[in-house]
Amino acid sequence: MFGEPGRGDRIARIVGVPLLIVFVLVTAVFYVIFSHLVVVGHSMLPALRDTDRVLITRGYDTPQVGDIVVVRVTSPHTGEVEDFIKRVVAVEGDTVSVVSGIAYVNGARESAVYEVLTSDEDVTTPEVLVPSGSIYVLGDNRPASFDSRFYGPVPLGAAVGRVVAIYAPLDRIGTVD
Repeated sequence: MFGEPGRGDRIARIVGVPLLIVFVLVTAVFYVIFSHLVVVGHSMLPALRDTDRVLITRGYDTPQVGDIVVVRVTSPHTGEVEDFIKRVVAVEGDTVSVVSGIAYVNGARESAVYEVLTSDEDVTTPEVLVPSGSIYVLGDNRPASFDSRFYGPVPLGAAVGRVVAIYAPLDRIGTVD
């Protein structure tokens, strides 16, 4: 009278099991394997835009020049510890200086394959030796960035993860440079 016995169970298994698997995978990606963060501000333009949503690795112990990372430092605006997204421009043992917004690492101009935004009024810093267990980070949009030019090299322990992908908005989905 109501169809085959168990037909609803079969449909529930055919539809429900894949949906459950997708749910578990999405939960694992967003909360177990990776963390996520909303970009606030314009310091990483053009690579990252204000309100982009990004996936971040949990932990960061192998810094590479060019990586985009999240560092936890004290904000000069609030005096509180905050997360900032920046690009690694030098690692331990490197010397780095910034002249009109352009980084010079070990005496050579940064070899950026990404676009760095600078201005004639950008901050210039003296040469600094990046200590062991630290990294030197800068925003790509140097005139709008609070970075190592102001707070110095960052201990690796303050680097809470590496940005691996943009997941929203939909027209920006992809990996970051």
